[in-house]
Amino acid sequence: MVTVIMTAILISGCSRGFVSEEPGKTPASSLPASGIPASGLVQSNTGGGVTIEVKWLTERKEALVFDVAMDTHSVDLDQYDLKELALLQDSQGKEYRPTSWESALGGHHRRGILTFAIPDSLSQKTTRYLKLTIRDVAGVKERVLQWER
Repeated sequence: MVTVIMTAILISGCSRGFVSEEPGKTPASSLPASGIPASGLVQSNTGGGVTIEVKWLTERKEALVFDVAMDTHSVDLDQYDLKELALLQDSQGKEYRPTSWESALGGHHRRGILTFAIPDSLSQKTTRYLKLTIRDVAGVKERVLQWER
């Protein structure tokens, strides 16, 4: 019986195909459609005992998606709603509010998906950067994370 189960697992894994990624490389399927930002996919900010790390995940049909991780040893992160506290701005000064913030509660370690409508300047490749500002987390008035084109 164990042999049958192990064989089924191996066949299942092989039929899907395994993709070997080099360490530190992002799979091509998760790269932004308009290319990798010159400043890299991940930006971070530390202050007030909280580290916020944001990864540019993808540009879907009508959404710009970021993976946000917040970590601390001293602050309850469940009180922060990034749909209310985040703002995206392009190099022309146009501002975009999040369309959604999906995150489970996590206390001192919280991770979620922050989504925006695709800025016209991004789809038209006219912006030099996108700047994400997260306000009022752990006593830090503004945390600015910026992706250069």
